[in-house]
Amino acid sequence: MNTKIKRYLLIFFCGFLFSQQNILLDKVSAVVDDKIVLLSDVVLAANALAAQENINPSISPKKYNDLLLKASESMIEQLVIIKMAEVDSVTVLEKDVEKALERQIDNIISQSGSKEAAEQVLGKKISDFKRSYRDDMEGKLIAEKYTNQLTMNIQITRPEVESFFNVYKDSIPSFPTEHKVRHILFEIKPSDESIKETKNIALSIIKEINNGMTFENAAKKYSEDTGSKENGGYLGVVSRGTFVKEFEKAAFTLELNKISEPVQTSFGFHIIEVLERSGEKVGVRHILIKTKTTDEDKEKTYQKSLEIYQKIKTKDDFITNALNYSNDESTKENGGYLGWIDADYYQVKELASVIKNIENNICSAPIFTNFGYHLLWIDEIKEGGPPNLEKNWTELEGMALNKKKSDWYNNWINEIKTKVYIKRNPLTYPQITN
Repeated sequence: MNTKIKRYLLIFFCGFLFSQQNILLDKVSAVVDDKIVLLSDVVLAANALAAQENINPSISPKKYNDLLLKASESMIEQLVIIKMAEVDSVTVLEKDVEKALERQIDNIISQSGSKEAAEQVLGKKISDFKRSYRDDMEGKLIAEKYTNQLTMNIQITRPEVESFFNVYKDSIPSFPTEHKVRHILFEIKPSDESIKETKNIALSIIKEINNGMTFENAAKKYSEDTGSKENGGYLGVVSRGTFVKEFEKAAFTLELNKISEPVQTSFGFHIIEVLERSGEKVGVRHILIKTKTTDEDKEKTYQKSLEIYQKIKTKDDFITNALNYSNDESTKENGGYLGWIDADYYQVKELASVIKNIENNICSAPIFTNFGYHLLWIDEIKEGGPPNLEKNWTELEGMALNKKKSDWYNNWINEIKTKVYIKRNPLTYPQITN
């Protein structure tokens, strides 16, 4: 396990700049048994918090030093949890680490505004960040899994919920209006002609490699996988179950150091080379050529969504058509159910902008997003407002349960810390100047 813990990522670009030339970033901030927390990571975490809380270290040095202490203690705590998890042999799957990394990267890019801005904030390329942060992400997931196991059997009673509400009702903010939403997704799929053209491009790249171009240079020149191209297409050593099935089949059957024929997946065509294989793990690199869609493909998809829209009259109709036609594999089996959505904060802005205007139990007309065309259905609307025991029982029950789990966890972690060797070095720094 990497001994460096980065609990917080620098995902907000500071609106202020400050010099850290006098800060010694190679010191040990704390020791937890045989593992360490580096000062450089504490500073990185504190800077992230400062950016999020709009604290300028030059103007508010005391507040910034408080953030340094908070960041260091959080990292110590996570190392303690990981140590306990290792004793109980808690592990996570490689594919879950990969998914979490992708979500983290997507979040960083979204918060930063662009891939380039994200790389500026991180101080490294996305592909380099992904590789260097993999062990830390694994540790984070192990810690989360372990603490969830510890608290999963904690339950809450009705009197406890009522007591929680009476104590905290004046500090609980008003609840937002929420919509119970279903959708049917029609992805815009490329034509046979476009698929053929993309495959031919992949074949021409294979020919260049066979004629002397290195795989690494071909990846840097042609690959459309922005996460791996700058690293010569290298995806790392990963476990079975990480890739989509077509890619995985090739990765686990190809001869070592042999270039594959173009492998088609939902992303496009891949040229694959396997560098190493051990049991259920494989070290692999690829070149991705995405299959392009045309205006004609878009119009064809729109007409299909319009045809289905005109057939839907009831909720049962919607659920049936979601099962039969939706390209969202994660929701189609559940009638396209997306859950309760606060339209003010829903991440798909095109859908968020129309959810409030759709009547209950009436299918929306097709709505275009980057994912394709959607049909929406609103099962129910839950009006917002000040917290109320009867109207907001489910939410209040969840809040009370989380408070109970949090109290239990704090008592547990404080007791565990007394049984682990922890040495904290003083966190004092020179005055930070602009």
